[in-house]
Amino acid sequence: MIKTKDSSANASNGTIGASMSNPYCAKLKSGFTCLGGGRVRYGRQVASPHKKGDKMVSGIVKNIEENAVHDGSGIRALGFMKGCIMHCRWCQNPELIRPDPEIWYNKVLCKECGKCVEACPLGILTLDVNNKFAGHKDECNLCGECLKVCDPGALSLVGEEITSDEWVKHFMRYSLYFNHGKGGVTLSGGDPIYQPEFSAEVLRQLQEKGVHTTIESALHYPYADVLKVLSHCDTLIADIKHMNSEKHKWGTGVGNKLILENFKKLDRDFEGEIHIHIPLVPGFNDDDENIRRTADFACMLDKVVGIDLLPFNTLPVAKFEALGVDWEYKGVEMQSKERLKELFEIVTSSCGKFSCTTIGGLW
Repeated sequence: MIKTKDSSANASNGTIGASMSNPYCAKLKSGFTCLGGGRVRYGRQVASPHKKGDKMVSGIVKNIEENAVHDGSGIRALGFMKGCIMHCRWCQNPELIRPDPEIWYNKVLCKECGKCVEACPLGILTLDVNNKFAGHKDECNLCGECLKVCDPGALSLVGEEITSDEWVKHFMRYSLYFNHGKGGVTLSGGDPIYQPEFSAEVLRQLQEKGVHTTIESALHYPYADVLKVLSHCDTLIADIKHMNSEKHKWGTGVGNKLILENFKKLDRDFEGEIHIHIPLVPGFNDDDENIRRTADFACMLDKVVGIDLLPFNTLPVAKFEALGVDWEYKGVEMQSKERLKELFEIVTSSCGKFSCTTIGGLW
């Protein structure tokens, strides 16, 4: 919930999500057929932009993960959305950075049969000298002909367009789990605030149904968009990846000034709880000084109830290998238990106010 009393919320009319074009594609029973836009549309055509009367707001999503326990209180349904303003060097979900649906290739599953090359009406798919798949994503119109003939499933569509009403219905299928487990729904990504209109409407409908709502965000967005989404949110989980703006920009592509400013404004306006996530990246932000500075900053914010230290996740190496991409952090190991304990003690001894500080985000 938000106490909206900041005139600066109207200072910016710009929004990352608003730059997304209207949908023009439809999914037919025979497969994916693009009607001329570059987006795959699932179900009926919807009104765009958002109209309060019909509530037809569309967004681009990936999937829903059930029984999530690291992304808010209790057992939760975790919805992954497409689109992120950042380009973190260690990104765990690179398939969610771009806002539009896209076709991804898994080289491990590929049988090198060449059927996709023959099926592509644009002729932009090829096999290289090693008989490996090669494509040109920027020229792809998502017609889906290659998906139809890829029996091993090496080609897959990441992202679908769906209305807010439809996605809420999907979430409510898991209500038995998150109601019994004293949880709710968490929107993640990507970043939910990348699509502010869609996220706000989904959260609004969920709250009307009595569902506890949470989002995970990096907060690098105009405050008007942050307010729009968080006005229908019970809990905010937000990253602080580095307290030094230049280092933050080196690691993510953007500085941290806007992020820290939004934290301060939300401390005044947001009526829910704020949890800070620090994704611990070896050699980047897991030093004593940065953790201490982050904790000191959080100590100044009344709404922050805890800091979650997230050990470095090595699992994405398999995802990048499947995509045929050399991950910059391949071979980098997670912090030791001893080191994590040291960082945990820095946080808990900073001001003594954090009652929900964890290692790993299991509340």
